[in-house]
Amino acid sequence: MIRLFVYGTLKIGFHNAYYLEDARFLGEFVTEPVYSMYDFGGYPAVSENGKTAIAGEVYDISEELLASIDLLEWYPDFYQRVMIETSFGGAWMYVVSEPLCADKIKIGGSWL
Repeated sequence: MIRLFVYGTLKIGFHNAYYLEDARFLGEFVTEPVYSMYDFGGYPAVSENGKTAIAGEVYDISEELLASIDLLEWYPDFYQRVMIETSFGGAWMYVVSEPLCADKIKIGGSWL
């Protein structure tokens, strides 16, 4: 299994959560305060090298599901994946490069 940390529209209660309805929910997790979260309109994006902790959820997913989510997240053309350490073990997290955030509003670390 592959672990995935999600912090935006894939979280429970949001419009893309159906992607993860058959995945195994492991629990909530908050990262170290080393990121920045930006409002991209209908979804958030996170960049590295900030000072904000990001709140999200961790799932066990299949390789096939990861491939589907890669398409949703425009990986690797928009988002990149980085491995982060969570209380459930290593998990992939989608991040964007800082230049893509230049004209976006920085927000707190929880997408509501």
